[in-house]
Amino acid sequence: MSLDSEASEMESSDDPGGAADLVMPPDSRYSVRLPMALAYAATQHAAQVRKDPQQTPYIGHPMTVAALVLEQGWGDERLNHEIEELVIAAILHDVAEDQGGEPKLNEIRAMFGDRVAEVVRLASDSLEVNPDQKPAWRTRKEDHIARVNALATSADGDQIRDPGACLVIACDKLHNLRSTAMGVNLDGEAHFDRFSGGADGTRWYYRSMYEALRPALSPRISTLISEQLDAISA
Repeated sequence: MSLDSEASEMESSDDPGGAADLVMPPDSRYSVRLPMALAYAATQHAAQVRKDPQQTPYIGHPMTVAALVLEQGWGDERLNHEIEELVIAAILHDVAEDQGGEPKLNEIRAMFGDRVAEVVRLASDSLEVNPDQKPAWRTRKEDHIARVNALATSADGDQIRDPGACLVIACDKLHNLRSTAMGVNLDGEAHFDRFSGGADGTRWYYRSMYEALRPALSPRISTLISEQLDAISA
């Protein structure tokens, strides 16, 4: 059955309230905000596709990043107080960057709160409303890496300033690296033609972002990212 036919069947069901009246069970490990975020992200990214030969619907990326944040962050004492906010931010992490910039970030803040909006902001390399007004690719990436480096360690290097935001950014990069490694395995160096930075720029970017993030990462996710960096090495 196709997604369209499934949707039609759901709309014509006998349930008059549908998903809008969903009530979370009393023993739920998360609030209704999480499925709300999924629905919101799915509408925002509905027309986007990934940079793969299949043109996979883009929503699969934030869904995967959110799953990685949950997997890597659950049980981390540093993150226990905000794990739901981080998962929601992961679901929404590309909405402002791709779908409207600062005004869209304000919408996220109004719907999901200050912390979610802050992490989305930190995960975004640009919040320009007009994509044509974004800085050049290399400049944008250098600036983002510098901001992430400041998140990962304090001035004296002894304190991690924002481990939660660093986890969301790291999981974003991990999924993108996995996808890139799969593409390189199938198509070789030609796969990098899909990216603004080309082969050298893409490798530089992911390696530099990893070095910026590494002080804030657990050994487990650090190893996962390092393995994928090795997989795309020349």
